[in-house]
Amino acid sequence: MKQNQVRSGMKQESKYEQVVHYLKEEIESGKLQTGSRLPSIRKLSQDFHCSKDTIQRALLELRYEKYIYPKPQSGYYVLEQQTRHEDLLISVNDEHLAAYDDFRLCVNESLIGRENYLYNYYEQLEGLEELRQSVQTLLFDQAIYSKSDQLVITTGTQQALFILSQIDFPGKGQEILVEQPTYHRMNQLLLAQNLPYQTIERRVNGIDLKELEDHFKSGKVKFFYTIPRFHYPLGHSYSEEEKRAILDLATKYQIYIVEDDYLGDLDPKLGQTFHYLDQHDLVIYIKSFSTSIFPALRITALILPNAIKEAFVTYKNILDYDNNLIMQKALSLYIDSQLFEKNRLARLALQEKSQRHIQQLLKNHPIPLPCYPLHDGLLIDLRNYAKIASLKHSSLNLDFFESSYIRTCPYQYVKVPIENLEATLKYLKTELD
Repeated sequence: MKQNQVRSGMKQESKYEQVVHYLKEEIESGKLQTGSRLPSIRKLSQDFHCSKDTIQRALLELRYEKYIYPKPQSGYYVLEQQTRHEDLLISVNDEHLAAYDDFRLCVNESLIGRENYLYNYYEQLEGLEELRQSVQTLLFDQAIYSKSDQLVITTGTQQALFILSQIDFPGKGQEILVEQPTYHRMNQLLLAQNLPYQTIERRVNGIDLKELEDHFKSGKVKFFYTIPRFHYPLGHSYSEEEKRAILDLATKYQIYIVEDDYLGDLDPKLGQTFHYLDQHDLVIYIKSFSTSIFPALRITALILPNAIKEAFVTYKNILDYDNNLIMQKALSLYIDSQLFEKNRLARLALQEKSQRHIQQLLKNHPIPLPCYPLHDGLLIDLRNYAKIASLKHSSLNLDFFESSYIRTCPYQYVKVPIENLEATLKYLKTELD
């Protein structure tokens, strides 16, 4: 195979894309026949003048697309045509199952020829360079722009929030402003560390901007922690107008915003983030891969303003010298091989299907209470419901968000999982009739 053959008609493609397209053409034209062995990774890397990692990523994509299959201790071989073009639609109840299977493949690949980091310490405290490059590309495709040196990898969102709570920020503020209700681990962090905080009510239609300005202008706020898209637990997303108004206030009073975009992948419109709209380097963007792939994957990426990055990385070094490099490498392969995007689209399809199911159940079993579809269930407004105590002690599987409030839970809302929705709607209809 000659390099000029590969470059013909592909001048705008990366090495990775060149390898994928070349091997596809070789297989589809019959030059590489069913059952024949592909050239070795070493040979391919020499022919294409690229790294072995680039070749492995290309082979991983071809394996996912069912062009090839591996034989232990032997190499990769060409699959039959009918096997290669199977329907790859995911039809599983557990939305994380397919992602887990694909990620396991990437973990296996990451252990092949990795002595450089399996048996040595890794010096870059920001995280594996390959992963940061992969994440940068992934976020770029979602209109979340950053420089690679702004990205830092942590062992989950909890670690990221802990470090942010401990380091000094520009300005005199020392209190963390949090929405209520909010991510329960943020509440736990504030209480466990006895950190000073302020709260602002988050409702199903947003927050009071006048109240937010009162908090900002007090001069006591260190940063404002918010979940702008698919708020946990209310499901509300800020409009672009609301985001711009909040950013205007943050700029006016020089308050940092910690943007926890934990479900951003499930936004079919990929709406604009605080980070995208920010023009004054005041937004700390948090991207969790635990919610995107499966909960046991404790990897989070942050985009940090220059003013706090050094302090953040220094503190991270104390907690976590080089958080799980094997999993970082596997995630890099997972992203670069388009498996992340494949499973993101599958989750979007499942979400759309579940939303249709929820709407049908509401149509079949209407109740006179405000209802708001969530990505994994239904939120019901209970403020005009008089029998909350009996509902709370019923046999139904319900979430009243007790841990999402740092103080007493007001029991204003309840989340009903999809699998329990029909029974709950029937129960409420009976009680309300």
